[in-house]
Amino acid sequence: MLMSLVIAHRGAKGAAPENTLRAIQLAADQGAEWVELDVMLTADEVPIIFHDQVLSLSAEVPVLVKDTPWKRMQNLQVAAPVGSSEPSAPIATLAQAVHLIHQLGLGLNLEIKPAAKGLGEVTLERSLEVLKSCPAINLVISSFDFSALQAAQRLAPNLARALLYETLAVDWRDAVRKFEVRSIHLANLDSLDTATIASIRELGLEAYVYTVNSLARAEELVAWGVSGVFTDFPDRFTRLLASKSKRVSAYGDPL
Repeated sequence: MLMSLVIAHRGAKGAAPENTLRAIQLAADQGAEWVELDVMLTADEVPIIFHDQVLSLSAEVPVLVKDTPWKRMQNLQVAAPVGSSEPSAPIATLAQAVHLIHQLGLGLNLEIKPAAKGLGEVTLERSLEVLKSCPAINLVISSFDFSALQAAQRLAPNLARALLYETLAVDWRDAVRKFEVRSIHLANLDSLDTATIASIRELGLEAYVYTVNSLARAEELVAWGVSGVFTDFPDRFTRLLASKSKRVSAYGDPL
C-alpha cells in the first residue's frame, strides 16, 4: 500500500491550526501515520506549508502569498478552527515540517499548491531542493497542477506521484500513463461510486478520498476498495486504524 489507511488532512486540522507544526504533532498524537500538507512559495521562493493563495490580515487589505516575502509571513499566525481550545500557531516552512515529520516517524503526502497560475513547476523544484537537504521520509507528491507532476517525473522519477481530481476527468487514463502516477486522490465525495473506484483499481492504482470525517463513511469507502481516506479528525478513526492500518513505505525511494 502506498500510504496508510487514514491520512491526517493538513495535519489534525479539525482541532489545530491547519498546516502547522502543531497540527502535525497532534495528528501523530491521535494515531495518524501519514499527514497531508500543502506547499506553496513566498515572494522570495521559500517553500511554506500553506493552503490559500490569499492572506487575510486583520485591519489590512488582503495580500497574495506570491507577493509576500517570508520575512513578513514568519511573524503571522494561523488561527485554530472554531470551537477548538488550541492557540494560534505560526506558519511553518517545508523544511521545519519535514524535520518534525522525520522525528515523529510519519509519512508525508505533499500537495504542490502553486500560489498562482504558472508557478507549479518552480514550486516543485524549490520543494525538491528543500527535501533533498532534509532527513529522508516516506513521501508522495500530489497535485492538481500537471506541470508540477511533469517536473517531478523529470527531476525525481523514483518519487511516488499522485493525480488530484475533484471529479475524475474523462481523460484520466491518459494522464495516468503520461505522468506515471501510482495513485489517484479524489476530492468530491458526492461524485464517487463503486464503479469509479473499480476502474482505478483495474489499472493497478490506488484510490484515496478527501475529506472523510465520518467513520461509517470511511468504512463504506474501504469496502468499495478505497486504499485510504484523508480526514480532519484522525482521532475519530481509532477503530479503523487499529484493525487495518499499517505504516508502509512509499513505492518511490525517499529523498
